[in-house]
Amino acid sequence: MNRTILDNLASEMSVRSLGREDVFQELRDRGFSPTEAIYIASRVLGLSLAEAKTAIYESAAWRDQHAYWNQIQSGLEG
Repeated sequence: MNRTILDNLASEMSVRSLGREDVFQELRDRGFSPTEAIYIASRVLGLSLAEAKTAIYESAAWRDQHAYWNQIQSGLEG
């Protein structure tokens, strides 16, 4: 994760006044990882990292990953 590249993209996306779902969809379409998407979205949308993590989980763009994320979470807990 190159933070300079991610910060530059966040700056570019911020001036476009995208909605929350549009941000997550664009990041998904561009092939960013969930971690990268959370980082960028937090800057574009003015969210904390925790808020961005919740937002990505709730987004339609990443909905297909829920089962996988829940599986990982379960593996970490038990």
